[in-house]
Amino acid sequence: MDRQDDQVDGIEVGDDGIGADTVPEIVPPALTVAYARGVNPGKWARIWSERRPDDELRLIRVDLDEQRAVLASGAADVVLARVPIDHDGLNTIALFEELPVVVFAKGAALGAEDTVGMAALADEQLIMTPLVLEWAERAAALGFEASAAPLTDDPEAAVELAASEVGIVVVPQSVARLHQRKDVEYRPIADLPSIPVVLVWPQDREDEAVEEFIGIVRGRTANSSRRSAPTEQAAAPAPQQAARRRKKPKAGSTQGTAAGTSRGAQLAARKAKQEELARERRKKRKGR
Repeated sequence: MDRQDDQVDGIEVGDDGIGADTVPEIVPPALTVAYARGVNPGKWARIWSERRPDDELRLIRVDLDEQRAVLASGAADVVLARVPIDHDGLNTIALFEELPVVVFAKGAALGAEDTVGMAALADEQLIMTPLVLEWAERAAALGFEASAAPLTDDPEAAVELAASEVGIVVVPQSVARLHQRKDVEYRPIADLPSIPVVLVWPQDREDEAVEEFIGIVRGRTANSSRRSAPTEQAAAPAPQQAARRRKKPKAGSTQGTAAGTSRGAQLAARKAKQEELARERRKKRKGR
């Protein structure tokens, strides 16, 4: 397990001597995220630092056999894990899937096609135990002979040996990319299933920091939340409801003013009065 966090060097002594004999306080990170070799947590870590600049997110890289162990020991709060992993007692979110690939020396015959079938690998020397799904079952079905003991269990060292034409390495594509060299190539293995990558965390571990990271991984924005709005906000009427509750303005009035007090209503009243006066004058002329 590789730690990716910085170490504290100590406290600088000031002019007043403060700090000379003190031990720096180690503040635990807000969240520790373990990730399988080849999985890149960088994007999610950057979003975390933008949203929570005062809360440390610690990253540790783990191998397949450590994925479950770091959760059980408390060394990590969540794991960006590669299947297979025992899901018992864990919450799981599927993230993406990877292609299984074979890594070999540059210029080897395996590079003649865009993909490789397992049958083409029957006579190749396996440098390490394949880190892919269903290899053993497919190899047995194809009649592969039992492979010799692996030369190494370190993917980086295995790729280096592949470059020396010692044999082949079968790993997820992200691992091949992580240890890519100019003197090796890799090709997808067409008849093996893809390898899921998942986010896992203990079912009894539910807190604000874990929820925040889950939201980041799922693509929720900083303004979105799984939590319900405060009660007082929920009790407020929706804008559409408030609009429907407003009384319709009376004829001849303008919305937002009392009926009959608008400029239009005043002009109409003045015109009516002038017409009434004109009728009275006409009546007087006829009576003369």
